[in-house]
Amino acid sequence: MISSKWIELYQYIKEQITPFPDPADVLAPLNERLLFLQVQFPRQQQRQQTSWESENPQEHSHADWLEHEAFTLIMSDIVATHRLNPAQLKFLFETLMAAQMCQLAMVTINNHKQLLSEEEFKTSCGLVYQQLGDYEMAKSMFEDAIALNPHNPLLHCHLGFTYLYLGQSEMAEASFKQSIATDPDFIGGYQNLAGLYYQEGNFELAAQLAEQAYSKDQSLVSTYITATSSYLALEANDQADNWITRAFENQVSSIELVRLAGICAHQQGRLEEALEALSQYLSVYPNNFDVLNIRAHIKAELKQFKQLEPDLRQLLSFEPHDEWGLEQLFLCYFHTERWAEAQHIMVELNKLSGHYKVTHRALINTINKKLSLDIVELN
Repeated sequence: MISSKWIELYQYIKEQITPFPDPADVLAPLNERLLFLQVQFPRQQQRQQTSWESENPQEHSHADWLEHEAFTLIMSDIVATHRLNPAQLKFLFETLMAAQMCQLAMVTINNHKQLLSEEEFKTSCGLVYQQLGDYEMAKSMFEDAIALNPHNPLLHCHLGFTYLYLGQSEMAEASFKQSIATDPDFIGGYQNLAGLYYQEGNFELAAQLAEQAYSKDQSLVSTYITATSSYLALEANDQADNWITRAFENQVSSIELVRLAGICAHQQGRLEEALEALSQYLSVYPNNFDVLNIRAHIKAELKQFKQLEPDLRQLLSFEPHDEWGLEQLFLCYFHTERWAEAQHIMVELNKLSGHYKVTHRALINTINKKLSLDIVELN
């Protein structure tokens, strides 16, 4: 039985393209095709990598691959036997690309090529090849589309991204600049240039381009992220803080902006605010080592020893001999009166450096007294 996610995807498509068969009529052929593929490609059989596997870098289970192939084959037949209008074709192509079903997207545009201009067809092929990882073919398609219509700024951006994937950053920069020259109001050109400069470490230019992007459109999350990140890298904390405020005022939010807000608040000494923001981020991405490390430092500064211990244990699982983490764990145990655990951590610290027994001599004396009292009471 095929997974429900494929039926749900088909139902979503059917809602927009009503001439397609009802889901109930598609379920049986899907299961029959899946059964056929399961017989042809048993799990233990060594098989060559398929085009779907190559277009998805993450590992997929054998069952997922078979279901994907079954859905692609059945949908290819449906697409080939139904005529779509331009709006339906656009919807189906975008949906399939979002679902990373590139083969099916290519089948769709090939079956309805007559609905597309040559520029639109070349552009769609370029997007498919780009997602498949065939960047040379994508580059060729976008260049052909630009030759047909050099005044489309989006085409220059698509080509710029392809150059980035090919590791040709200078050519990418030129393409993004060309998109702006083609249309000075094209927001994508400013955004992509800002992102490119940020990745190259040119934070001042990245911030400038983000400011220009903001002047064109105040609703795009990526602009706020690039600008805030750039100003933080430049240690211009007031400017970074202003961008967080801008995002709040324009009702723009994302979990990445929450992370940046936490870092910004920490650098400006607003520890409670920083702690709240970073905790919210970690509730979504609990294994982000860098953010966890910052939160641990904040809790240490606030002397929240009880709350600090779980963070330290997680950090020390990555770096068992981190001296700062071990010292803070010693302090956690001391301030929560777990004398034996504190003493054990101090032994570990002294193996790394002898100065800790001097730095914390008073605390060690207190621990020894408490442990002595415990022994006396036990006797």
